[in-house]
Amino acid sequence: MRTKRILLPSFLLGLGAGCASPIALHTYQGEVLVYPDFLPTNQPTVLAFLDGNDRRCDKLVKPLRALASRKEVYLVGVLSYDDNSFLEQIATKREIVFPMMLDPRRKMIDRLGITRFPTYVYLTPQGKEIARAFDIEKVTPWYTPPWIHRAFGRSYRKSEEDLARDLDG
Repeated sequence: MRTKRILLPSFLLGLGAGCASPIALHTYQGEVLVYPDFLPTNQPTVLAFLDGNDRRCDKLVKPLRALASRKEVYLVGVLSYDDNSFLEQIATKREIVFPMMLDPRRKMIDRLGITRFPTYVYLTPQGKEIARAFDIEKVTPWYTPPWIHRAFGRSYRKSEEDLARDLDG
């Protein structure tokens, strides 16, 4: 009987703290993605948080498109904006070839504690955040073997070819 009393409060604590409700958002492409259910279990994910009210974020679509074409990491954009009319004014909309979640009510932005734009969040296949950056140049290394191994919780050892290349370069 005593174990039942101990298990019940710990079970209730687990529901309150660790199990946040899923967030369903429409994508720019018209689909619905549910966070965290859409996260792939076989590769890390980069979430790129952009502000549609800031025209400087338009310039990030091309570099994000290049990163999205690489298969090592899954890339998803999350776009905050104040007004739906903004969506028709996107100059780079043809270049958005990666999933772009629309978050006008800032549900996902608030859940992940995003306070400035752009912000890039690197997640393990289990959805745990392991890195955060505010500059696109800092995201590119996340596609390299040391970061991929880190996302899977494995140590990374350079091959002999990599070590020789480091000495030559």
